[in-house]
Amino acid sequence: MSTHEYRGLGDIIVTARPFDEYLAMFDLRPADLSTATALDCPAGASGFAAGARAIGCEVTACDPLYTGMTSHGELVARARRDTAFGNQYVADTPDTYVWGFFRDLDDHLSRRMAAVDAFDRDRIANPDRYVMGALPHLPFGDDAFDLVLSSHLLFVYPDHFDAEAHLDGVLELARVASGEVRMFPLVDTTTRPWPGLEDLRRALSARGHATEVRHVPYEFIRNGDAMLVIDGVG
Repeated sequence: MSTHEYRGLGDIIVTARPFDEYLAMFDLRPADLSTATALDCPAGASGFAAGARAIGCEVTACDPLYTGMTSHGELVARARRDTAFGNQYVADTPDTYVWGFFRDLDDHLSRRMAAVDAFDRDRIANPDRYVMGALPHLPFGDDAFDLVLSSHLLFVYPDHFDAEAHLDGVLELARVASGEVRMFPLVDTTTRPWPGLEDLRRALSARGHATEVRHVPYEFIRNGDAMLVIDGVG
């Protein structure tokens, strides 16, 4: 961790969320994915790509950490460390979280670690589907994916990204989407809503992108039960 003082969780960590958590976060059914092309960006060490691929989705995971400068083993090790760190943060800030999707701290840790395992196996088996890239410049063509999912980066780390970076990042996600972009959650790691959301929505509307704040059947961080849905056609 850096010595810079950020509020909440602090530095950006490598997250690992299982496939069923993605379905809940983004209000998706397996049938929504079975014939789709999908992008998970940033994907971190999540198990989404593995789970989606298993039901027939043509899925690509994209993250700036998928680089030759970091070996796969090093990334998996970091994901395990960051998952343990995140679990401890949950333990240290109990009022920040709502139990329901996860039963307790042990369930949270075991399911997130299982997601690292799924990521590990799938990236080894399908290395070409894990692509290095960072917002706001992704290595994909216009309208490349039916569905673009983006979680736990923009909106979540406001100390790291200003309003301009948010707009640039969202516009890039919309550029590569032929259908919807879904972004979750809309609060930071202290449960505060991102204050620039309505300004962002107005800026997207001015560029031809319709937006909707849609509630989802999932809440883990308190107040984090909604996603931003963006029409990729602008």
